[in-house]
Amino acid sequence: MSPKKPTTILLDNAVDLLFELYLMRGDCSLAARALMSQPRVDEQAVEECARLDDTLAKSYRSLQATIRQIRTSRARRQKPTREA
Repeated sequence: MSPKKPTTILLDNAVDLLFELYLMRGDCSLAARALMSQPRVDEQAVEECARLDDTLAKSYRSLQATIRQIRTSRARRQKPTREA
């Protein structure tokens, strides 16, 4: 069995990171809910949660799109060509 190509390992790590970004967005949501449930809402902290969530969402979408493009590109390269 041959070791994985470095690019495959990198792509696997990127997929793991994508999942971590997803979980972090959930953490932002939980933190915001906890802040909102306080008798005295710290609006600055809620705003910070929202900013972090926005940035995580953008990062998630960007990484997800790149992973999808790489996978599509690999699939095209591996697809056997039809000869006429």
